[in-house]
Amino acid sequence: MSSQEEGQTDDAAESGGVPRWLAIVAVVVLVVGLVLLAVFGTRYWQARSDQDLANQRDTVSDVASQVIINAFSFDHRSVDQSLEQLAGASTGAFLDEQKQWSEDVRKRVVEQKAVTNATVSNTAVEKMDLDAGEAAVLVVFTAHSEREGEEPITGRQAMRVDLTRVDDEWKASAVNQVGVTVPVGQSSASVQELGDPTEGADESGTDTSDSDAGDSDASGADDSDTAEEESTTAPAPTTSGGR
Repeated sequence: MSSQEEGQTDDAAESGGVPRWLAIVAVVVLVVGLVLLAVFGTRYWQARSDQDLANQRDTVSDVASQVIINAFSFDHRSVDQSLEQLAGASTGAFLDEQKQWSEDVRKRVVEQKAVTNATVSNTAVEKMDLDAGEAAVLVVFTAHSEREGEEPITGRQAMRVDLTRVDDEWKASAVNQVGVTVPVGQSSASVQELGDPTEGADESGTDTSDSDAGDSDASGADDSDTAEEESTTAPAPTTSGGR
């Protein structure tokens, strides 16, 4: 090719074609753009997934809280409605259990003219498997009960609520107590009454508590009788047949 023909080719590239350097820049920009799109797209979907997971945790916590409120809040003037609400939020074994003790609960609430209210203070999601449709939530709550002719009873306790997803709706499949019921206002009484374990020995290390053994046994028996009497005044509400 002559120098004249090469000049004509360069002129054609400059006048009508895309310069080589511009094509290279365009490719680099496209690659960088795709990389940025992939990075920010991944972050967006990750953030959205985390938000969806947080929303699901809030949902199961709310459902478990409402189950506890329904299970431990009764009014003798509307006990049937309360039992229906509890059954509507239940499934599986827990729903079957209610068929066994719901009539007994209705009878006792009406006879005693009882009014019980539950207030949830804390929740913690113990497990959540969205693929399996299962979750478990720990619920800490306070139940206040008033019965005609009796002193009001207020107790704090924790329950584990197992949830199962049924048709895109979470329902309680089991409710079990965790730990013991603590009467409000007396939660630290037993701890405060504990004595120093070293008080029974003198400076030489000799145990001087034997002389008080008889008195301790007698007072211990009296204390056990008193404790037994006090324990009967604040029964722990449960969702079993012994409610």
